[in-house]
Amino acid sequence: MQKVLGSNSAVMKRRNRSLILNMIKSEGKISRAELSKRTGLSRGGMTPIINELLKLGLIIETGVSVTGSGRRPINLELNASGCHAIAVDWTRKKFTVAVVDFLGSIIAEKDYNFIENDTLDHIIKVLKDVIKEFLNKFKFNRIAGIGIVAPGPLDINKGIILSPPNFWGWKNIPIKQILEETFNIPVILDNNANAYAIAEKNYGREKKYRNFIYAVVDEGIGAGIIMDNRIYRGKGGFGSEIGHISIDMNGPKCECGNHGCIEVYATIPQIMRYINSFAELGIPSSYLTEIRSRRLIEWDDIIKGLQMEDPVCLNIIRKEAEYLANVFVTLINVLEPEAIFIGSTIAKAGSALLDNLEELISDKTVTKDIHETKLYLSDLSQASLIGGAMLVIQNFIDQGNFEDLVKAESGWQSDEIHYRF
Repeated sequence: MQKVLGSNSAVMKRRNRSLILNMIKSEGKISRAELSKRTGLSRGGMTPIINELLKLGLIIETGVSVTGSGRRPINLELNASGCHAIAVDWTRKKFTVAVVDFLGSIIAEKDYNFIENDTLDHIIKVLKDVIKEFLNKFKFNRIAGIGIVAPGPLDINKGIILSPPNFWGWKNIPIKQILEETFNIPVILDNNANAYAIAEKNYGREKKYRNFIYAVVDEGIGAGIIMDNRIYRGKGGFGSEIGHISIDMNGPKCECGNHGCIEVYATIPQIMRYINSFAELGIPSSYLTEIRSRRLIEWDDIIKGLQMEDPVCLNIIRKEAEYLANVFVTLINVLEPEAIFIGSTIAKAGSALLDNLEELISDKTVTKDIHETKLYLSDLSQASLIGGAMLVIQNFIDQGNFEDLVKAESGWQSDEIHYRF
């Protein structure tokens, strides 16, 4: 019986540690008195935990809160150097590896652009080398793990990149197992759209929302869905594949097997195919005609054309907004989010996209006369890397078991596995 009680006591201690650290992370800066009020823990119960977190270097005391009178309390906040994560953003064109601190700031990063003859084995070797380089460079920092984000579909539970469309033919990559066996630190894999949403929730300008959708449009279309402040993944982790919502049941067949998926119409590569045949749209454009006479039109050309109010560029973004609005109306009617954030490559279209979306959606939702779903263009830079790191950092905080972090000494060596967290 005593053993069970002891176990329960240890579990409660971890939970309270997580509760306190999560609250400090959420608030940025918070006093002990306010922390007690928010968590419901007594000052006496909190004090030893806070002292432990200070000793571990996970939090620091800083400044004072401005109050009306009396003693001004000292604030607590996360220590930026208290813990770090390695983030890997693996796209269809390249991977980027970064070291991210406890406050979500990128302190080092490195890209590798894929070339035509790259094999998967070579890509993974280069990835290991870059991670190894960072572990050597930051060997005196505490690394909580590696967070990898990639386009779906993924098996996030087993850490396998399954078969993303247009992914060089690579499939069923057990990336979690590969990196954990190499570096002996935790590895977490998740969808890149989820990483964007997690970054927006933690570091975006509108952190107040508890329920929102982060739509990603680039080489594919996906979404990260936050419900009651947590990522919604569905039973097996495939619960946010909005790119495979059909907008035309008689449309072209998608790789998923469905017909008329929005991914067939509205990805960035699809926009570029349309724009490079813009003469068929029946609208003249001397700007695009001049570019097309020399080379293929690129996405940045469209962005410049929008700024110039080029009619073809404006028309193609209007069409893109029509496609996306069809899906967003469905999502609003089904999930009733407080907001939808539009991010990744498509966000560069700016107000030309947002204004059209707002017009096309405003009178087509069930709740239009009750409340509206806000639309935003995300302005959070490097969100995929920050979100990938946050997967690791949040997991570390939620575990609440920080003894390994304080006891272990970072001792990575390139030829032998000595690195611990």
